[in-house]
Amino acid sequence: MFIQTLRSFPGKLARRQKLRTVLVVPFVLQVCGAVGLVGYLSFQNGQRSIESLAQQLTDEVEVHIAERTQTYLAAPHAVNQLNQHALDLGQLKANTLNSMERHFWRQIQVFDRISYIQFGTPQGEFVGLAANDDGSFTYQVTEYSGDLQTYSIKQNGQRGTKLETSPNFAPQKRPWYLIPEKKDKPTWTDIYAWVNPPTLAITLGQPYYDQSGTFQGVLATDLSIAQFSDFLRTLKIGKSGKSFILERSGLLVATSTSEQPFTPSEKGPQRLPALESQDPVVRATTEKLLKRFGTLQEISVRQQLAIDIEGQRYFLQVNPLKDQHGLDWLSVVVVPEADFMEQIYANNRSTVGLSVAALLFAILIGVATARWVTSPILKINEAATAISSGDLQQNVALNRSDELGELARSFNQMVHDLRLSLEERNVVVEALKKSEQQLAEYNRSLEQEVQQRTQELVQSEKMVALGQLTAGVAHEINTPLGAIQAAGENIASSLEKSMQRLPQILDQLQPEQTDAFFELLAVAQQQELLTSREERKLKRSLKKILVEKSLEPAADLASTLSKMGVSADLSPFMPILELPNNTEVMNVAYDLTVIHNNTQNIRLAVGRAAKIVFALKSYARQDLSNEKVKASVPATVETVLTLYHNQIKHGIDLTKAFDDVPDILCYPEELAQVWTNLLHNAMQAMDYKGQIELAIGLDQQGILVSITDSGGGIPEEVQAKIFDPFFTTKPAGEGSGLGLDIVRKIVDKHQGKVECQSQPGHTRFEVWLPLEVS
Repeated sequence: MFIQTLRSFPGKLARRQKLRTVLVVPFVLQVCGAVGLVGYLSFQNGQRSIESLAQQLTDEVEVHIAERTQTYLAAPHAVNQLNQHALDLGQLKANTLNSMERHFWRQIQVFDRISYIQFGTPQGEFVGLAANDDGSFTYQVTEYSGDLQTYSIKQNGQRGTKLETSPNFAPQKRPWYLIPEKKDKPTWTDIYAWVNPPTLAITLGQPYYDQSGTFQGVLATDLSIAQFSDFLRTLKIGKSGKSFILERSGLLVATSTSEQPFTPSEKGPQRLPALESQDPVVRATTEKLLKRFGTLQEISVRQQLAIDIEGQRYFLQVNPLKDQHGLDWLSVVVVPEADFMEQIYANNRSTVGLSVAALLFAILIGVATARWVTSPILKINEAATAISSGDLQQNVALNRSDELGELARSFNQMVHDLRLSLEERNVVVEALKKSEQQLAEYNRSLEQEVQQRTQELVQSEKMVALGQLTAGVAHEINTPLGAIQAAGENIASSLEKSMQRLPQILDQLQPEQTDAFFELLAVAQQQELLTSREERKLKRSLKKILVEKSLEPAADLASTLSKMGVSADLSPFMPILELPNNTEVMNVAYDLTVIHNNTQNIRLAVGRAAKIVFALKSYARQDLSNEKVKASVPATVETVLTLYHNQIKHGIDLTKAFDDVPDILCYPEELAQVWTNLLHNAMQAMDYKGQIELAIGLDQQGILVSITDSGGGIPEEVQAKIFDPFFTTKPAGEGSGLGLDIVRKIVDKHQGKVECQSQPGHTRFEVWLPLEVS
């Protein structure tokens, strides 16, 4: 991730800053990074070197302290051993203590670090020699009196004058006597305080047994603790390092500081706990050790630590000091890191100074280099910008032979070539514009021609379909004309008959009979024409009624009434049926009814002929305005059905399911062409015998017209091609292959769609026309 970020940095910087900044900033950053990394590594190496050096120094000091301590502590043991050997050899007599005075005097001349040599017996006899701070020596003896007598010593070691008498002195009650006697071996006493001079001392006592193994007393030698502090102060521990010796109880034994390991008081010197030391390093170091180990008793081996005291780092080493006589101290050496860092800090200051100088020098070099590199590029950029603005009269003057000089020359050559290319391009563009204009004009002309040809093609198809309809249409028109002719002849015949007999009949009829006569005419004029079967059935029922009523001639009357369409309820007409000349009256009524019915037939035939003529007119009409009009889609379908009525009524079962749909903007004549092609194809597909279902309804914001036939279907492998122009599945001469292509174009023109699903016995064409067409 970091490498990707570092790689993408120049790109991001280049998008935001100028080229000179892009060149200078990474260079300066690299220099800063390199200098910083070197300085950091140098500092870390210095730190490791300092730690190693501090460890070596503390090790060396600890070894020195241990050796010197052992030397100090070895002297009392050596003195006791020499005195024991002297007693064993008989050179000294345990029962003649005066003989020991000069022996002790000679020993203290040799062991100058010894402060007191003494011997006490179980009987309370005591002899001792003290080395005073003023360099003099004194004897102290009891001489069986129980009082301690102090004598000066002459130059030759002889006893001098008595200086002092201390009464009631019992050596066997002193710690230096009791502890070794109890442990029955050489043993150190606890450190105790001397009043004059005020100091701390420690005594090594050793029980003495004669040749028979009888305990004779205790030999003891005192050692002043002050010399330990003096020794520690002579040690060179870095620049400001310190050392001190502790008891496990936390009391100071010696210290390299100027502070005494005891405090004066009226009762004499008192031991000083390290935690109460005036020296902050001694006090803080002891606190750190107690915090780290809990108690000082837990420190059994040498420990090296790094601690912080008042914000400064110290290297600490603590080492147990022990001997075979029960001494158990801790030697502590503390060295501040700053003693070793002075040179490091100096080196760091030098490094920072050199780094800043190198950085400034690098920036100057980077800026100069960037300027030297970017100046030609900026000139080329300015020239390129001017060229992009349309000014091609640019030339970069750069008298250099390096890559940038070659770039400038290449740029000038490129500009020259570009000018030539632009001139050539302008010529080509002008020619291209002319060609485009010609092409556009040609396209417009072609489009108009295609549109005209399409219109002609549609009209041609319509004429073809019209030609196919001609025979049927002529037949359709002949039918109503024939009906009109026959109706006219019937009217003339019936009118002639009725006009000859009607006045006579009306004169013979009574008012009641006249009402029944006109009621019969009114009923007959309201009846619909009956089929022959219906008429025969009605005639039989009427004849039966007439016979039951004894009306004669029943057969003739029933025939006349059935032709008039009168029902079986004859009660309203009984007044005229019961007349003697009822047959004559009924014939006159029949003739009048025939006149009325034929008049109705003439009106229906004329209406049918007019409808066919209107359908032909609508179908053949060619809309030259080429603008949509609001029209009814079902009406266009009905027009086509009217034209195909003759083909449909013979053998085709037509089913219509037309829902109410709104009128839409469309080309009605072209839609009629669509229904003509689809309906004609359907009838041809089933050879004019079968079922056709026509349905019109709303579907998805449009009108859906479907034509389904029960023909043989369209093979699946050609279904995708049926809308292609000049593709047909009909035999040669029965189709041009343009019908469905015209259907698709007309539907596309209405922004609709046409689809086909076909399988044997069920072929369905669906035409969807939108309600709103832009």
